[in-house]
Amino acid sequence: MLLVILANAAVLGWATYGGSALPYLLLVERLFIGVFVIELALKVYAWRGQYFRSVWNWFDFLVVVVSVIPATGPFSVLRVLRVLRILRIISVVPQMRMIITALFRSAPGMGTVIGLLLVIIYSAAVLGHQLFGANVPEYFGDLGTTLYTLFLVMTTENWPDVADAVAAHHPMGWMFFVLYIVLTTFIILNLVIGVIVTSMEQEVDKSMWAEDQELEEIQHKAVMDRLAELSQQVERLERLVREREGQPVSPPGSEN
Repeated sequence: MLLVILANAAVLGWATYGGSALPYLLLVERLFIGVFVIELALKVYAWRGQYFRSVWNWFDFLVVVVSVIPATGPFSVLRVLRVLRILRIISVVPQMRMIITALFRSAPGMGTVIGLLLVIIYSAAVLGHQLFGANVPEYFGDLGTTLYTLFLVMTTENWPDVADAVAAHHPMGWMFFVLYIVLTTFIILNLVIGVIVTSMEQEVDKSMWAEDQELEEIQHKAVMDRLAELSQQVERLERLVREREGQPVSPPGSEN
């Protein structure tokens, strides 16, 4: 199925070039949709109601349903959603599922850090407008323009141009940009990365712990089976010894 999804992605990309091959590509795309529908039907038949207990199965189900809806008339907008079939690679590859799951699990902590980032950007925008708005209106003329400027500065994209325009009127303006870049780019954004990395480590540890538990259960069962077998052998040996010594032999399984 991974190869089918990759081939479907290649066909979708090829179709963007149009040309005489477009009708054949559309036919091949219908074949891919047929394969996806058959796969979905087999999974639902095999797993019954358990199929819809997984979020990833719901995602695959919705993608296939959107694919079979005729993209004509009021549903023509659904043609854009064909690209979702490529995203099925995520649900097929376990490592990708792990990464996406870790991203969702990190959402609460990441939301807090991003909220702090927004507070800093907004405060810096108000301050920047008050300091530089009168002399550099092209970058700090109003709140919206200032927010956009500070977003560009945070990405370190062409920020020297903004700093030079401010420095022409405010020689000490460099302090504002240095402090802002250190807070946002080097501290807050790294906190976001740290939250994501921590969540991914927890997800990996959780998966490894589940595998360890399953392995320990198998080993425990094997040890208990071996102990039961050894116990039976000891009981047989005891009966043989007693028979040779002429002692009364208790029935198998009874207490001595």
